[in-house]
Amino acid sequence: MIKLAAVILAAGRASRFRECKALAEINGSPLISFPINAAVPVTQDIFITTGFWHKELEDACKDNNWPAEILHIDCWREGIGSVISSVTEKLENDYDAILFMLADQPAVSSDNVELLWKVFIEHVNDAVCCQYHDTVGVPAIASKTMFEELKTLKGDAGAKHLLNNGRYVVNVVAIDQCNIDIDTQEDLENYVHYLNHMASLW
Repeated sequence: MIKLAAVILAAGRASRFRECKALAEINGSPLISFPINAAVPVTQDIFITTGFWHKELEDACKDNNWPAEILHIDCWREGIGSVISSVTEKLENDYDAILFMLADQPAVSSDNVELLWKVFIEHVNDAVCCQYHDTVGVPAIASKTMFEELKTLKGDAGAKHLLNNGRYVVNVVAIDQCNIDIDTQEDLENYVHYLNHMASLW
């Protein structure tokens, strides 16, 4: 049986948002609650990486009794690559695969994550990732075969190039919901407006 950890990346400062983006609310629910809920059907081992907003996220996790463990990343200032490297090193001995998710993709559902997991366990691969528009990315599941290279990541460069370098067998799943991410207050307002006034039109 493959042991999977879900890691929600939330260590950054979110300077464009100007506050703790992960705790900004969408119709009464904190932004980070969406990836947490999406990951629950595939694993009970969910981790939230924290950095600049560590205290706020740690308190919220306790107050809301989220089914997740806080992992403070000391090197969060260096960028997402360093965060991925650090968390992989912390988890590599206990897990066969890691599901990487972002705290700011509220449209990603449990159905989307379950589909990624289904593809991962039913096919021979080193990774499964999402495709949306003209790019690939997270949510993505990386197998143990990629851990050594994930640990070499540094700075602001993430792991996307590893999905494209041809050295790994990567299965790609088209999931349009991954294209929605919240970077600014305006993005949040627009998404909430869509949910409340336009989603029913689809």
